[in-house]
Amino acid sequence: MKLGSILGILMLATAIVYGEWRSSKEKRARIVTAGITAVAAVLGIILLFQPRLPGPTQIVKLVFGSVDKLMK
Repeated sequence: MKLGSILGILMLATAIVYGEWRSSKEKRARIVTAGITAVAAVLGIILLFQPRLPGPTQIVKLVFGSVDKLMK
C-alpha cells in the first residue's frame, strides 16, 4: 500500500516538473520549480511513514512563539 503511494507521489512530482520544464524558458525558474517540487515530494514520503510529525504551522509557532512573547 505504501509502495503505491510512494510511486504515486513520485509520478505526480515528475509530471509537475515535466510540465513546468516544458512551459518555462528560464533556466533559473526550471531549477527552482524542480527543487521545490522535489522537497515537497520528499516531505510527502516522510509524512507517509511518520504521520504524527508536526505541521508547518506548529513549527512556525515553536520558532516564533518566544519572539511574540518578547514583543508584547
